[in-house]
Amino acid sequence: MQPIDKTLNTRVNDAMWAIKNGDESAVTLLFELTYKSLYHVAYKYSKDRFMAEDLTADIFANINYIASRYSQGKNAFNYLCKALKNRFLNVIRYRRRHSTSELCDNLNYAYENIDERVSDIAVREALKSLDKDEFDIINMKFYMEKTFREIADEKGLSLGKVQRIYNRAAQKLKNLL
Repeated sequence: MQPIDKTLNTRVNDAMWAIKNGDESAVTLLFELTYKSLYHVAYKYSKDRFMAEDLTADIFANINYIASRYSQGKNAFNYLCKALKNRFLNVIRYRRRHSTSELCDNLNYAYENIDERVSDIAVREALKSLDKDEFDIINMKFYMEKTFREIADEKGLSLGKVQRIYNRAAQKLKNLL
């Protein structure tokens, strides 16, 4: 996190406290005081200027919520940087979860047409390349919509083992599809 001087941090702290107490005009002041520095921090995390702009804008779009959870006496700028970091991690997690949506669509298609009438040979062959545990876990996760914990309990495996098998199977399918 980028250090800022004490007087500036005091002004940021006062602005956060004012926003927490309902002063909407303090949002403009906070924006002017912190936007460039927060953008710089966001860019360090994301290495992408468009994502850095989006992350910084998200902080100010949700500033009332962020300020409502702020406790006076904390380092206000560091608090904003932490909120920005959390937002960045949420975006990354969201992208990881939804990057498998294409795979899920292909698997759903393959599942519905797994018999000889399947015209998509690549999907059928990809599914055949999985060993029994991999296929079972993919099947339980996507088609039966079970959680990893439910799969682990049903198969008598540890949660970590189920997640490793799932990741290995998903990677195989991505490489083959």
